[in-house]
Amino acid sequence: MKNSEINNKTYFHFIHPQLLVWILLVYSIGPALVHFQGGKLDWGNILLGSLLGILLVLMRDYLSAFFDHPDGATCGLHRDDPRFQILKRLDRQTLLIIAMTLLTAGAVDTVLLMIRHGLNFPAVLILGTAFLLTFFSASPPLRLEKRGYGEIIEAILVCNFVPALGYLMNEPNLHILLVMLTLPLTLVYLAYKIVLSLESYAFDSTHRVQTLTVRLDWKRAMQAHNYLILMAFLFIGIFTLLGQPWSITWPILLTIPIGVYQTIQMLGIISGAPTRWKVLRLTASALFVIMSYLISFTLWIN
Repeated sequence: MKNSEINNKTYFHFIHPQLLVWILLVYSIGPALVHFQGGKLDWGNILLGSLLGILLVLMRDYLSAFFDHPDGATCGLHRDDPRFQILKRLDRQTLLIIAMTLLTAGAVDTVLLMIRHGLNFPAVLILGTAFLLTFFSASPPLRLEKRGYGEIIEAILVCNFVPALGYLMNEPNLHILLVMLTLPLTLVYLAYKIVLSLESYAFDSTHRVQTLTVRLDWKRAMQAHNYLILMAFLFIGIFTLLGQPWSITWPILLTIPIGVYQTIQMLGIISGAPTRWKVLRLTASALFVIMSYLISFTLWIN
């Protein structure tokens, strides 16, 4: 009985509640923008659309676990990798069944949206592209996440495709303002992913774990992190000059102190200062979450 409970808990190891909450938060930007523009909201379509982003990410994670399983020919994990030991205790076929169940749930969700006339051509295009990216991120022969592109794909999926899908649940075409609002978020999220992979860089670089940071090497990754933060706020300024409403822009600019502090921490690490990973991780998370919340909240109240 105890072994069964342990195995069940281990199967839940691949569910990351924080990421799922973030997906819902960023997804809300889409409907919020529709509200800001005076459009009508279909909450049934909005709820069904939000499930698609969650199901895609969960399918990717379980599919990746299936192909990483030590019993499979595609396993590239080192024996010292904690993930290797977790997967070794699990049944490989069960991981595949879970992944296929999630894929089926996504297909059913899509059919329901089609019945409700909630899917238009741009939504189908984005959904199809998101599926292909997540599928080939985890699956052979590409396994893009194993080539150092996983962080980029996740950033695009979470910060661009998910809110776009939320917007298209109620509008026939995308609006340029959605791009203006989500592009800085994508850069901030990518900087957050670099922070996470920097913490495990020593292990990853010596145990065949190919991340974006390993591809760049630690110093260039740290520099890229700072450039991403700078570019995010630079784009906000440029988009304001191009017509992004000031009523939306100024609340986002309240996150500048967090971005500056995050950059200062990274500059300190480059200079050889003691590394406080927990503080840096918390700062990077806070910048993304607060920026996402301020964008969504501002759109809802205007």
